Amino acid sequence: MGVLVIIIAIVAVGGSGGPSVTLTKPAELAPSELIDGRSVGPADAPAQMDVWADFQCPGCGIFSRDVEPRLINQYVRQGKLRMTYHDFAFLGQESLDAAVAARCAGDQGQFWHYMQYVYANQRGENLGQFSRAFLDSVARELGLDMNAFSSCLADSKAKQAVADETNQGGAIPVSSTPTLIVNGQKVASLEFGVITKAIDDAIAAAQGGTPAPGSSAASGSPAASSSPVITPTPTP
Repeated sequence: MGVLVIIIAIVAVGGSGGPSVTLTKPAELAPSELIDGRSVGPADAPAQMDVWADFQCPGCGIFSRDVEPRLINQYVRQGKLRMTYHDFAFLGQESLDAAVAARCAGDQGQFWHYMQYVYANQRGENLGQFSRAFLDSVARELGLDMNAFSSCLADSKAKQAVADETNQGGAIPVSSTPTLIVNGQKVASLEFGVITKAIDDAIAAAQGGTPAPGSSAASGSPAASSSPVITPTPTP
């Protein structure tokens, strides 16, 4: 897959003022004490998951809303998993704008919760949902310094970082979103049981053993049978 060339434009308007947007609050915010920048979970966790995603991708939204909280409760809280978010912003200008805004929130220690708010408020691709008014409303909801947030949006640093990371994903290659990579290996599918098996296998390998019978990765387990349906979005 060739390298994607990203041109980013985001209009810098307003500061602490401006119109507000009614927001849907995430059903379950990640515990603040487990968040580390654009990651959640301990740096030395035996299973390391890289999540490549686009903020407008419907499957990425399902992963954030329905799968991520289960993984946090099942693995991250126990110190077994660290999840790190990576931008693969390819679906349009709103994807780029949201990614830049999330990075700017990250400058104030709020990347993960900002990300969760964005995914909780998906309404379709390139329909104007992730407007500047929306991005500012999420920032205000999280109590960010709005002058610093606006300055960051206007700066080229965050924009370039999104472009660079998207191009890095293209070189892997990331062929659909979300793409999950656990300890360097792509997860074969987005079924919950397959995801947990990849995590369990990574933990077992790191500890020099094999997954115990009856683990969450086992075929036909309740975790696997109740998994949400995630349809990946193919990249160009």
